[in-house]
Amino acid sequence: MRVLLAVHALPGDALGGTELYTRDLAAALARDHEVAVAAPTGTDVHVPGADVFTLPSGDDESGLSGVVCAEVDAAFADLLARVDPDVVHLQHLKALSAGIPALCDERDVPCLLTLHDFWTVCHREQLYRPEGYPCEGPTSVEKCTNCYAAAGESETPLRPFDEEEAVVADGAVPARPDAETAPGRFYRRAVARRAEQLADARAHTDLLVAPSRFLRDAFVAFGTPPDRIRQERNGIRTARFRDEGFDPDGPLDVAYAGRVTELKGVHLLVEAMWDVADARCHVFGSFDPAEDDYHARLAEAAGDDVRFHGRYDDPATPYATADVLVVPSLWYENSPLVIQEAFAAGVPVVAADAGGMAELVTDGEDGLLFDRSDADDLSAVLRKLADDPGRVADLRADVTAPRRLDDHADAVASLYREARS
Repeated sequence: MRVLLAVHALPGDALGGTELYTRDLAAALARDHEVAVAAPTGTDVHVPGADVFTLPSGDDESGLSGVVCAEVDAAFADLLARVDPDVVHLQHLKALSAGIPALCDERDVPCLLTLHDFWTVCHREQLYRPEGYPCEGPTSVEKCTNCYAAAGESETPLRPFDEEEAVVADGAVPARPDAETAPGRFYRRAVARRAEQLADARAHTDLLVAPSRFLRDAFVAFGTPPDRIRQERNGIRTARFRDEGFDPDGPLDVAYAGRVTELKGVHLLVEAMWDVADARCHVFGSFDPAEDDYHARLAEAAGDDVRFHGRYDDPATPYATADVLVVPSLWYENSPLVIQEAFAAGVPVVAADAGGMAELVTDGEDGLLFDRSDADDLSAVLRKLADDPGRVADLRADVTAPRRLDDHADAVASLYREARS
């Protein structure tokens, strides 16, 4: 098959899980298929076995200024004619255009969209309220509009939302009779337009793919027909990782790997370490306290037992000296790549008891769960491990290897064949 993958960025421009996954999936598919990858930037990124094409960049990441971009649509239409793919697999629509699935439909090219997060139903991407708690979903235009305002993204006063009004389901956003006079009408229209355009984009895909059961169930609850969405667990290149062993006589080495942002909950780990004796914490991920206020606050709060290692290029680096990995995200997460990487290295995971994290980690077997957003509970879990090396050894013994990337690529190719049938 000729396969065209499209994503908002590739490694080199960004190091998020979706970007890394797309690059690795393309390389794995290239064993048996002709593969092309398109992104707004990234022609200088090498994807083994695949051709890489550059697209224009779409509008702002939230999409409230519009998620259909005529320039991207025109470039993608040209790319469809040039590559002539048998199937298109979208990894994200952010920074691209919600018009792409309809373009594929017009040309009778099957189109799949993997849902790596909640961006197609949430302008904040993670279903996490700016007030600091998870959101249950886009139940109304007013709810989403007030979220936008609460984040400081709008100075226009907005009327309190009514959960029963203007329910967003499959793009059906009822018109408001006072749309021309109510405060905040511009932002309500923008939110409604975004919801309609992205619902239309999802409707024009042949299949939606969810890496976790949690995400699949969430999108079904948001109105996606169950027969149009498949759960397909991601795979990773397991050969990159190896179990470096565990020293029960040394201090507990705790690792964090990934983007150092507030939603990732790194501050919870820093705070948790205040009350954990005989342990060291290693934070791996780009870190610049001189330029980033959150990083500066972390640096100030961290004790001597916390070390910030900065950006890393070898994905195995965080796990080489780790006894446990901590995934303390505040938002639900979908299918964190770092959990699978840790398991590939034989490292158990301490994770927040929410969403895709709790789905991947089996509490008491290959890791432990703590109360999401609770630094005290995380600290208590880490103290137990620091005080009981035998427990760490037991958890490490029960870690099983994650799904191999090649096996995942074969399953994805089966979805391509299903979409083409």
